[in-house]
Order: sequence, then structure tokens, then C-alpha cells
Amino acid sequence: MKAFQDFYTEEFSHCYGCGRLNEYGLHLKSYWLDDDPTSDTAIAHYTPPEYATGGYPQNVYGGLIAALLDCHGNGTAAAAGYRHFGRDMGSLPSLRYVTAHLGLDYLAPTPMGSPLDLRATIQEVTDRKVVMHLELWAEQRLRVEGRMVSVLLR
Repeated sequence: MKAFQDFYTEEFSHCYGCGRLNEYGLHLKSYWLDDDPTSDTAIAHYTPPEYATGGYPQNVYGGLIAALLDCHGNGTAAAAGYRHFGRDMGSLPSLRYVTAHLGLDYLAPTPMGSPLDLRATIQEVTDRKVVMHLELWAEQRLRVEGRMVSVLLR
């Protein structure tokens, strides 16, 4: 299955977190859980490079965590928006979403060297916004959770 971000037109593919055309970017990829297009949960996986450590040794930098959840959330919002409007992913004109609110609670340090599992579960979709619950898991433990509101860029 193609990642949500792989449907972005060239104009919207330069994001540091998820843009496929940003050679220095993180290249995050988001998918519906179990590749089920009717799911309300999207997932992404990312293993941070060693230089992405935070102020607490051997743990992931919190700003990177926020960036990953932000990009995953906006990708999920785009996929949810296309579904809400009954359109195929990537159909034109593009539906792009931007962050209106991102609130995160850091529950435990996130260890370096482990794959990070990101989840975005859709709570509400309207013609203008998508509201999601976000989670970041590492080593089978919930490390960060939050709420995100993405709005349609017009």
C-alpha cells in the first residue's frame, strides 16, 4: 500500500518531516492500520538516528518527537479528508492540512535505538478540520500522547 505522503503533489513534497523530495528530511510514511482504508487509526514507524538524542542521554529529542507526530497527524488528516469528501487520495485539487493545535504529554523518556511506533486515531472529521488522538510507543510502552487539530489549507 502506498503511504499517504506518496500521494502529495510535488508542490507539497518538500516537508522536512515527511516530504519525499527533501533530501535532508526524515521521510516519514503513514498508512492506515492493517492497510485497512476504513480504519480510523493510522500508523507510522521511525527509528531515530543516533544524533537525534535529547538533553537526557540515550533518549530521543522531544522536538523530534513533536515533529514526527505533527507530520504523521497532518498526513492522517489528509487521508481522512479525502475519505470524508469521497475522493481518491492524490486526486486534484490537492487536500492539504496544517496544524491548528498540537498538544503533547510526554509520559516517559523515549529510548534511542528502538523503532518508534506512531498512531493517530481520528476522533472527528468535518469539511474544515480533523481532530485526532496521537500516541508514540517505544519498546511496548506508551511514551507520548496528545491531541491534534488539523485544518484544511485553502
